[in-house]
Amino acid sequence: MKSCIGFVGLFACGNCNNHISSRIRRIDPTKTLDCKANPHYNPVISIRGGGGDSRSSTQLNLSAAATMASLLAGSVGGAIGVGIAYPFDTLSTKAQVRSGNSEEKQINFAQNIRTIWMNEGIHGFFEGVFVTMIGQAAIKSIQFAVNEITLLYLETNATIQSNVLKMAIAGTLAGLLSSFVVSPIELVKIRMQAQNKAAKKKDDDRDDSGISSQVYRNDFECARYLIKHEGWRALFFHGLGITIVREIPSFAFYFVAYGLLARSSFAALLGNHAAPLVFGALAGWAMWIPTYPADIVKTLVQVQDSRNKMNPMQVTAKLYRSGGVKVFFDGLEPKLVRAAVKHAVTFWVYEIVMNMLRPRSV
Repeated sequence: MKSCIGFVGLFACGNCNNHISSRIRRIDPTKTLDCKANPHYNPVISIRGGGGDSRSSTQLNLSAAATMASLLAGSVGGAIGVGIAYPFDTLSTKAQVRSGNSEEKQINFAQNIRTIWMNEGIHGFFEGVFVTMIGQAAIKSIQFAVNEITLLYLETNATIQSNVLKMAIAGTLAGLLSSFVVSPIELVKIRMQAQNKAAKKKDDDRDDSGISSQVYRNDFECARYLIKHEGWRALFFHGLGITIVREIPSFAFYFVAYGLLARSSFAALLGNHAAPLVFGALAGWAMWIPTYPADIVKTLVQVQDSRNKMNPMQVTAKLYRSGGVKVFFDGLEPKLVRAAVKHAVTFWVYEIVMNMLRPRSV
């Protein structure tokens, strides 16, 4: 028996229908789908059972071509999504850094845009975008693959009955494992976004929050400077703990939200192009709203020099003293715009790429 399971299977698992609305309507993203009825169905992940009802000898038969197609589609979708939404990410990071600096006057969304434009021009909105797009390609591949394979394992080996719990576990593991790639990529991104080229000082000058005033010409110079002055360990581990704290619940919410929406009656109503756009945007909000306070703490931890820094608990305490609970949501507006655009585009591009790569016959 061939079967397909998982959230990614919603888009990637086969040829039985080229329209997302029909696939969403027919596929339960957390249950196996019997593909015997359609001889042209070609799932990304299939299971070869050990006979009878026993699952003890179940083996995973991963089609290399289909799996690579899924990973490539996720990579392309992730890279394009983050690139298009990147200016909003820069606005959010700038607002977060201002929140952690008691000497800087807080400004609103429109003033933030004007300040970046006046001081740095259009290039200022895209500082660090190159390394982030490359990183997102790897990150999305990891997240999509870990989520789908975990769901497959839980469906075939675990006794858990709740579909929501299965999706949450798969999302949790995807967030945990991808954190080890997310942390160094976002460390460079944050250092690039936080720099103020209009207020360049000496290389080792820092303000009272420990933020270096070093200005970098590009992402690679930033990474080289970080390794030279703070070491390889800082690149991979500075801020890793708080990254994990953010990523685990983020992707549990993310995959559960998308999985539930994909099973809803709205999928058929929206159609094959609108469904991934709308559901991707809503899943992006579902992951960011509850975890945004952890994100602002993470930004302020990673923007500091790792040799002279406050830990996440100290950053949290300082933020609360400076502005109470409200300060933990500074920069949320551009982050939500960014999340909606990024994840809508990610899933839409994913569907397009899978349709191009998916083989048309078994």
